[in-house]
Amino acid sequence: MSEAGDRPGDGIVRWFGRHQRVLGVAGLVWLALSSAVYARFISLPDIPFLTDEIALYASAAYNAIWWGFLKPALLRRSSQLRGDGVET
Repeated sequence: MSEAGDRPGDGIVRWFGRHQRVLGVAGLVWLALSSAVYARFISLPDIPFLTDEIALYASAAYNAIWWGFLKPALLRRSSQLRGDGVET
């Protein structure tokens, strides 16, 4: 641990911080694509777990977890790591 304020998960926080835009865009694309397949706007061969309701529900759960919990926690912790002192 290089700094006195380092905690065991800070490496993960930094990794998510570097890739948060990619993770957000991937989640939104996944949700849009799975919704389009579920609504039959896009025709794909039946691939279990990829083209049925499970894909739609999994993408909705991923986005709810990312946008509702992980991203706010990531922003809060990264501001603490930068030393902004922002407590939300």
